Amino acid sequence: MYKVFLAEDEIVVREGIRNTIPWETTSYTLVGEAPDGEIALSMIQEIKPDILITDIKMPFIDGLTLSRIVKKTLPWIKIIILSGHDEFEYARDAISVGVEEYLLKPISAKDMIQVLDTVAARIDREKEDLLSIERLKQQVQSHAEMLRETLEFKPRTGPGAAADAGPSLKRNIAGLFDETGLLAVNGNSLWTKFQYGSRKDIDSIIGECTALLGGNPDDDHILEYFILGELIVIAAKVVEEMGGNVKEVIPFCLGRQAINEIIHSREVFYDTVRALFNAVIEFRDSHIDGRYRSVILKAREYIDQNFGDPEISLHSTASYVGISPNHLSTVFSQEMGETFVEYLTRIRIGRAKELLENTAMKSAGIACETGFSDPHYFSFIFKKNTGLSPREYRVSRRPLPPPSFP
Repeated sequence: MYKVFLAEDEIVVREGIRNTIPWETTSYTLVGEAPDGEIALSMIQEIKPDILITDIKMPFIDGLTLSRIVKKTLPWIKIIILSGHDEFEYARDAISVGVEEYLLKPISAKDMIQVLDTVAARIDREKEDLLSIERLKQQVQSHAEMLRETLEFKPRTGPGAAADAGPSLKRNIAGLFDETGLLAVNGNSLWTKFQYGSRKDIDSIIGECTALLGGNPDDDHILEYFILGELIVIAAKVVEEMGGNVKEVIPFCLGRQAINEIIHSREVFYDTVRALFNAVIEFRDSHIDGRYRSVILKAREYIDQNFGDPEISLHSTASYVGISPNHLSTVFSQEMGETFVEYLTRIRIGRAKELLENTAMKSAGIACETGFSDPHYFSFIFKKNTGLSPREYRVSRRPLPPPSFP
């Protein structure tokens, strides 16, 4: 079921949409309604619907302003704007905000359902895109141990190979993997490189990836596969966090056949990595205002590298980037669509999720690792943000045992 929220100040129109659409026979549930944009905004932030239907003219906060705020803070919500004004300026502004549909009143129940179906189909496609990324991430994680073994020992076979031939891929693999089982380059976070790198860094990153590969392409296809897999996963996360569509930003197909073609040619592999970085950096920079881009990137880098320190604060971050705390607070909220504390908490909770999913660390240890000095407060904040306690979350992410047959 798709959750629909209605913001409309005209009671006749609001009741018409509420009462004439046979909600119980559709795939949609009307989860809330409001007579103005201000009330609607607070309810939307609490309910988090899938689709927002809003009038363009409302008191306090109009439909376009409401849409802009929703798109910045809850970018996955699809918006349908209703208007009695057949004017190009309204349509142009609505398109610039990123609404899905712009409809002129009055609209029949049949037409509204057709529009809802169109929007729901877009939601389904986006969910499928995200699922493809999650599947790739799970595949990379589940095969990390196999990759370790391949790098440690891969006996040669065939004519001329000695019976006791040594490993063909024997190398020092310390530092290739982080504690969650994913590849790292020279011990540095590829996530950080995507978030804060520039185009001038791309060749050096490719060089670091190259250093992990040996001289025999046949031996290193598996390593290329995992490097590319992690790059795609991390790039996708960066795009998703900024409200982008992964398949629109990443310039190649994520299917297994396409990836196999990429890893079987060193030149294509390098070109793909370069194109991947270029696409993500271009998308990232286009979503951060040029005037404050360097400040925001520097502040985010500082937070992402120091979130485990319980003493990190707005003041310490402001001191690092070289502006006043009040200025940083204002700029950060404007550009990121969330406050400093909200961003810091999101990063901490994200890291806690990774540790709960991929390690056996106890909750108290995870609290300490993620910057919470009090384990009870960590559990409270974790449940507030995820709806589950740390223990419940770990159990929910644990893979189901294989079925047994008599």
